[in-house]
Amino acid sequence: MRWVQRCLAAGHLGFGLLLLLGAVGPVAVGLGVWPPGIAGLWLVLLSLGFSFLGGLVTSLPQAALAVWMFVLSRWLWTGHRRLRLALLVTHGCVLLLGSLYIGIGLLAVAAAERSTARGGGLLSPVAFLPFLHGVPLTIFALCSIAFALAATTDDRRPPP
Repeated sequence: MRWVQRCLAAGHLGFGLLLLLGAVGPVAVGLGVWPPGIAGLWLVLLSLGFSFLGGLVTSLPQAALAVWMFVLSRWLWTGHRRLRLALLVTHGCVLLLGSLYIGIGLLAVAAAERSTARGGGLLSPVAFLPFLHGVPLTIFALCSIAFALAATTDDRRPPP
């Protein structure tokens, strides 16, 4: 079971790197530090706030979540006493966030369909952006919760 824990640690590291890139992207593009073009576009699209509140508003919380993913990755790699509780609480919140994005995506697609039916709908493809963030967040959270329940021990039990 140790290899599953190591794979999950690598997954948290990769997910944390993506979150960090997404947090830095809108700030870099907004300040003109990052050159415009396809690379800048992908950095902005990786921002969780791009489809919700705006990239600059959510960059700091997203960066904090990225750092926490790095901490969880380290705890998964080395094994930590509070690993199960940390995974369940963290990924419960991430699951809630992913579900929120999916719900917003469903509402946005419904609004885009109404707009298209009235002759508008120029930005209808943008309605799918919340799904771009919500589906991977939800899948990642569900996999981590399943691992936390199946492969880690309860840290509240007294030692035998």
